[in-house]
Amino acid sequence: MKPASLKTLAAVRRPAPEAPAPLAVQEAPAYRTAATRAATRQVSGHFPADAVKAFRVLAADQDMDVQELLAEGMNMVFERFGRPERIEITSGRRKRD
Repeated sequence: MKPASLKTLAAVRRPAPEAPAPLAVQEAPAYRTAATRAATRQVSGHFPADAVKAFRVLAADQDMDVQELLAEGMNMVFERFGRPERIEITSGRRKRD
């Protein structure tokens, strides 16, 4: 009688592969959103650092925050192109005294 080969012995000792467990569906985490941003969308762009700094300084000189100054600028663009859309020029931030 011929001795059993290693391949035969390994097949006998190896358990049958188990079927993979079904993946659990994870719900997306609910992120906290500030009340002032509830019905809004972000508009952004990439600009040179010097221009961004100048824009922030301009906003500070006008006692506005950047969002208020951007809203004013967007309203000017809407007017230039004859669009009826208007953005309320407000900010969710508290004003400092």
